[in-house]
Amino acid sequence: VIRSKLMTQDEVKTVLRTLPSAHRDDPKQLADHLVRSGKLTRFQTSKLIRGIYQGLVIGPFRILAPLGRGGMGTVFLVRDSRESRLAALKILPPRLAKESRMKARFQREMEMCRKVSHPNLAEAYDVGEYRGIHYIAMEFIPGRTLSRMITEEGQLDPARAARLFAEVADALHHAHGQGVIHRDLKPGNILIMPNDVPKVVDLGLALMHGESGEDAEVIGGKGYIVGTMDFIAPEQTTNAARVGPRVDLYSLGCTMYFALSGRLPFPGGTSKEKVKRHRNEEPTPLAWLRPGLPEGFVTLIERLMSKDPEGRPANAQETANELRKWAGANHSVVDLGDSNRILEQMVNPGPGSSEYSQVSLPEYQELVELPAVRPLFPTWLIVLLGVFASVLVVGAIVG
Repeated sequence: VIRSKLMTQDEVKTVLRTLPSAHRDDPKQLADHLVRSGKLTRFQTSKLIRGIYQGLVIGPFRILAPLGRGGMGTVFLVRDSRESRLAALKILPPRLAKESRMKARFQREMEMCRKVSHPNLAEAYDVGEYRGIHYIAMEFIPGRTLSRMITEEGQLDPARAARLFAEVADALHHAHGQGVIHRDLKPGNILIMPNDVPKVVDLGLALMHGESGEDAEVIGGKGYIVGTMDFIAPEQTTNAARVGPRVDLYSLGCTMYFALSGRLPFPGGTSKEKVKRHRNEEPTPLAWLRPGLPEGFVTLIERLMSKDPEGRPANAQETANELRKWAGANHSVVDLGDSNRILEQMVNPGPGSSEYSQVSLPEYQELVELPAVRPLFPTWLIVLLGVFASVLVVGAIVG
């Protein structure tokens, strides 16, 4: 415990005095006592009891529990010792930092986070490196992803949906004003806070408008697809590095379609099949799936999901203004006291749960979801076609 730097020697001695002497030689009894005393979390003791003490403190941050895992490492719930506040710490482990592509993508996200600041965007307040571990410290949002909320509660009420997505559009308008294109807007990247305010998260795939990058494996490019196939704009599947802000509007339309119908625009199929459908097909009309929706509201969603970027609203601000025509005034506010108790249960699950297992928070599983940048066609097939074409050309010349 002392070597982990989670507690000082004096703090440990003080806690031991309150533990019956008969239990002081029992690691599990001691672990339970430290948790009950509020000194450590279940996750911390699960590591310590196995002899793992390194990595539980990263600079000023004390790791409390994992929040989610993705292609670029893990997001942890932490306490910032400088301000004693909770934060979500996204880290890139040293083993991944050795890969130039992964390090470049993580550094890009750090740069993007510095460019934006808006009430409906998750705040990143610190970025840095500690002993080879690159990290981004973000505000901790005690809420659920929109995808989980829809799964648990069903389709959104139209007025509530209009209000929530108007605020999401506000966030996009701010980001676009700073030149930042999200490129991965989806229900899993929208968190709904206890006061029913949405927060857009994860700039891991963001692109600067007009940016010209040489590394297609980092930012995407012709032959590479970057994004989440269920919510991706058609033009983003052609050349993800040559897109404008309206790709986010298309993804917003797909997200609204899901929130109001409870189903994906193009369910089922492989990633390649989804790409083709986004390019060439229209989804089942929303009015058929959800009769009674305001006609103008449905029309706006259809415009957002236009295959042609020019057919979509001019910008996110125009979209937000349109949405507010159908927005309700009342918020569905959750008691923040209950939210704090839920948080405590997440960090320190009760006796009924597995005492020394890793804490997993489903609400944040998608927070760091980073779909791999994948070639539209396998490299071997491209090479084979190139060789075949060369043979044909040579044959034609000889002939």
